[in-house]
Amino acid sequence: MSRRRLLVRCAAVLSVLIGGIGTGVAHAATGTALYVDDDAAGCSDTGPGSQAEPFCQIQPAADSAGPGDTVYVARNTTQYAPVTIGSAGTADAPVSFVGAPGDYAAATAVVVVLTRTSTPAMTFSGARYVDVSGFNLSSSGTSTLVFSQSQHISYDTGRVTTAQAATGADGTIAVDGSSSDVALTRLHIAPESGGPAFASAAGAQDITLADDTTLLGGGISATGTTGVRLAGDTIVTACGNGISLTDGSSGSVENTVVDPETSASCPDTGTPAEITVDAASATQVTADYNAVNPSSAGTDYEWAGTAYGTSQAFRTATGQGTHDLDQTDVTLSSDGTPLIDSADADAPGELTTDLQGAQRVDDPLVADTGTGTGDYDRGAIETQDPLSLGIAGGSYENAYVGVPVTFTAAFVNPWSDSLDGYRYSFGFGDGTTATSTTRSVAHTYTQPTTGDKIYATVTVYRPDGTTMGTEVSYYFPVHPLPPLTGSLDCRSASVRTAPSLPDTTGCGLTASGFSGYPISDQITFGDGSAAVFATGSKSWVRHTYAAAGTYTVTQQLTDSGGRTFTDTTPTTVGPSYVATDPRRILDTRKGTGAAERQVGPAGVVRLKVLGVGGVPASGVTAVTLNVTDTDATASSYVTVYPDGTSRPSASDLDFTAGRTNPNLVTVRVGADGYVDLYNAHGHVDLIADTQGYFTTRPDTSDDHVSPMSTLAPVTPTRVLDTRYGTGAAKGEVTPGSTTTVTLPKNGQGTGTVGAVLNVTVTGGTGSGVVTVYCGSRPSTSNLNYRAGQTVSNLVVTKVCTGGKIKLYNSGGHVHLIADLQGLYTNAVDGTSPWGSPFVPVNPTRFLDTRDGTGAPAGRLGANSTLTVKVAGAHGVPADASAVLVNLTGVAPTTATHLTAYGAGSLPNVSNVNLSTGETRPVLAVIPIDADGSLHIRNANGSLNIVADLEGYFG
Repeated sequence: MSRRRLLVRCAAVLSVLIGGIGTGVAHAATGTALYVDDDAAGCSDTGPGSQAEPFCQIQPAADSAGPGDTVYVARNTTQYAPVTIGSAGTADAPVSFVGAPGDYAAATAVVVVLTRTSTPAMTFSGARYVDVSGFNLSSSGTSTLVFSQSQHISYDTGRVTTAQAATGADGTIAVDGSSSDVALTRLHIAPESGGPAFASAAGAQDITLADDTTLLGGGISATGTTGVRLAGDTIVTACGNGISLTDGSSGSVENTVVDPETSASCPDTGTPAEITVDAASATQVTADYNAVNPSSAGTDYEWAGTAYGTSQAFRTATGQGTHDLDQTDVTLSSDGTPLIDSADADAPGELTTDLQGAQRVDDPLVADTGTGTGDYDRGAIETQDPLSLGIAGGSYENAYVGVPVTFTAAFVNPWSDSLDGYRYSFGFGDGTTATSTTRSVAHTYTQPTTGDKIYATVTVYRPDGTTMGTEVSYYFPVHPLPPLTGSLDCRSASVRTAPSLPDTTGCGLTASGFSGYPISDQITFGDGSAAVFATGSKSWVRHTYAAAGTYTVTQQLTDSGGRTFTDTTPTTVGPSYVATDPRRILDTRKGTGAAERQVGPAGVVRLKVLGVGGVPASGVTAVTLNVTDTDATASSYVTVYPDGTSRPSASDLDFTAGRTNPNLVTVRVGADGYVDLYNAHGHVDLIADTQGYFTTRPDTSDDHVSPMSTLAPVTPTRVLDTRYGTGAAKGEVTPGSTTTVTLPKNGQGTGTVGAVLNVTVTGGTGSGVVTVYCGSRPSTSNLNYRAGQTVSNLVVTKVCTGGKIKLYNSGGHVHLIADLQGLYTNAVDGTSPWGSPFVPVNPTRFLDTRDGTGAPAGRLGANSTLTVKVAGAHGVPADASAVLVNLTGVAPTTATHLTAYGAGSLPNVSNVNLSTGETRPVLAVIPIDADGSLHIRNANGSLNIVADLEGYFG
C-alpha cells in the first residue's frame, strides 16, 4: 500500500493538524495558577485572576506571573488581544502559558490571539524561562511572534500566521540579536505576507526549530546566528529559499524536507536554491538526512557560493548530505516512502514526538535506513500505524429472510497489527444487536424490509476499552426467501427430439430458488431406469425408452435448506415412420408372398414383411400395408395381426362377395418378422402392398436429411374435389390421366416428407384403380372402384418438393376427392408442423352400436353425430392428440358417408363412403378434442358403426 503524502500542503490541513491542545510545561508545584477567560461573566483585568474571577485578557496575567506560575487561558470562540510577555521565571520554575477548557469544545480548539493591526500578536520582551503551548497567533502585520532580548523561551504546538496583505521581508516569527535559547516546536507557520516564516538577526544564539511546517511564503532565514538547530521540519516555499543560513551562522540542518509550492509560478532564472549556506557559514554548518525537491526552475543547494542541482553533486563536492535525498532518487512530491524510517534519530534538536504529538513508530513495510535510537521519519510528520476502520462488510448484499447473514468488521491494516483483545458491537438495522470478541457474526432476519432499506453498524473497542470507532455498512434490503420452484417440459417443439431418434424424449428443465442454497435437480423417466441429475438454472435432458408408450417424467428439486419441489409431465415416445415406394409383397392370385390359391374359410396367410418390399430385416415394430380383397365367394372380413400372437376380435377389411375392396392397415410385426391375415368366411384372394414401416433404430448418418418422420395430425381438410374444381380442374378425370395436387401451406415445407389422405372416387363410367404417389408411378394401387361406385381408402404417400402429390386413374372417367388427415414431418422448418410419436396398440374394439359397446346400442340416424370418449381409456393417455382407428360403417339404409373429426365444427370431408346395405371399413387418423373425445357424423339414412383402435399419437 503506497504511503500517503507527508508534506503539509494547505492551510485547511494545518487547521486540522493543530488538533492537540499542547501540554503545559512542568513548573514548580509551589507556583500560582492564574486564569484568563474572556467569556466568563465575572472576568476582570483588575481582579485576582482566580478561577472564580479570571482575567479577561492575557496581558494582566502575563504582567502578574512570576517563577513557577501557570497561566490557564480558556479556549473560547472569541479571540484574545495581543500580548507582550516580559515574565521572568527560572530554570527550575519557569512561567507557563497553556490552554484550558473554554466554550470552544471542538477537539481542535486552541487559544487564539489575534491582532488586526501591524502589532505582533505575541511579543516576548526581556522574558526569561517562559514556556507557551497551544496558542494560535495571527497578525495583520509582517511579524506575528517576536522575540526581543529574551532567553530560554519554548513555544510549542500552535499556528503562527501573517496576513496576506501585509507584504514585507520581516519574518512571521522574528528573533532579534539579543535573544537566545529559543525553541520553536510543532508549529504551523504560514507567512502569507510573503516574507520568511522565521528570521533571526545577527547575534541570536541557540535557536531550535523542530518538527515545524511552513507554508505559503518564505522559509527559514538565520543571519549571523550561532547554534541553529533545524530538525524534522517540513518547509514548503513558493520559489526557493527554504533554508538560508548566512553571515557566519552555525548549526545543523537534519531530517528536514524542503519542497516547492506547486501552485507557485517561479521565474526561469534567478530562483534561489532550496538550501543556501554562504561561505561565511559553510564551515560551521552540517547538513544530512534531508530531502530536497526544488521547483523546476530552482536548484537543490547553494553552498559557499556554488550551486548543486543534485544531492549527489552536493555530496561529492562538499562531503555534506551523505544521506540526503532529492528529486533524482524518487519523486518526493507523490510518494513519501523514502522519508519513512530514514532519519537521524539523534539529530540535534530532534523531538521524540512529531508535529501532532505522535510517537515515533517503525513502519514494518519500509526498510529502516535511518540512524540513531528509534525509527524516525524525515519531515514534520511521523507516519503512524494506518490501522483504521473500513466499511462494515459481509454477505448482506443478498439478505433473505431466514438465511443467516454474516457481518464483518472491516479494517485497513497494512501493517498486519494483531487484533487480539478487540471487541465488537453489531447493530443489524432491525432493532437487534450482538456483541462479539470475533470480527464476524451471523444474523438471521425474520422479516423482509418494506420501503426504506436498512444498514448495519459495527462499533469497535480496543483492548483497553476505548472506542476505535463505528463502521456503517451500505444500505441493503432484506428480501423474502425466493421459493424453490422449477418446470418440466417434454412436449414443446423446442425441447422434443427429432424423428431420427425414435422412442426418445427430450425435456427442458428450469430450477430456481435462493442462490445460497445449492439445488439438486433429479429426473426420473417413469420406466424404472436410473435417475439423472441436471445442473444449472436451465438444462435439457434426453432419454431413450425400451418400448413405445406414454410415461410420466418427474423432476424432484431439493435445496440445501431442506426444501423440495416436484413437477411431473407425461411424455409419449414411439417408433419413427419411414415411407417406402409401394411394393406388392402379397398376391394369392399369382403366388406372391404365399401359395397361389384363394384363402379359404378361417384360413390364415402367414406373410413375411421384414426384409421384403423395402422394409428392413430388423429394427421394425410395425408396417403399413394397403390390403385388398378380390373375387370373394361370400361376405367376410379379414383381420391382420402380428404372427405368433392371439388373433384379436377386431377386423381390418369387411367385404361382400364379388367385389374388390382395399383398406390401409398398420399392424405390429411378430417377433419372427411375419404378420398374419385371417379370412373369416368363404374363399378370397388377398393382395398387400407395402406403404412404409415404423422403426426403433436411430438414424445416425449426417450426410442427408433423415427419411424418418412422425405424424402431425391436422384438421381434416379437403384438398381435391374435381366435382367443384377444388385443387384441380373441374370435371371428371380421364382414363390414364394423372392429377397433381398441391397440399396446403403446412404441407409445403422442406420438413414434410409424407401425407395421410382419405381418397375417394365417385361416378366412374367404368372400373379402374387409383394410384397415389410422388416421383415415379409404382405398379401398385391404392383404391379399386367399379362403374358408378363411390368408394374411399386411406392413403399414405410420399410428398414431393413444394407439397405436391400425384393421383393416377387407370379406368373410366371418374371424379377424384382427397381429404388431408395428417402430415409426416422430420423437421421444424417454420412451415411444416412438428409430428407426434405413434404408439401402436393391440387392436381393440371400442365402439360397436350393434351391441352397445362404447355407445348406446342402436343405429345412428341421418345428420346425427356420435361422440365417443377415447383419451384416458383403452390405453390411450389423456393428452393424446389423435388416434388411428379402423372405422366401419355397417348396412346403411341408403347411400351415405361418415365424417370423423375432433374439436371444432364439422369439416367438409368424408372418411367412409357407403352404398345401401354395404359394410365397409376405412383406416382413419382422427384428432381428439380437449375433453378426449372424437366425433362421428352420419350424413344419410341410418347405420351401425364399428370402430377398432389401432394406436394413438402423443
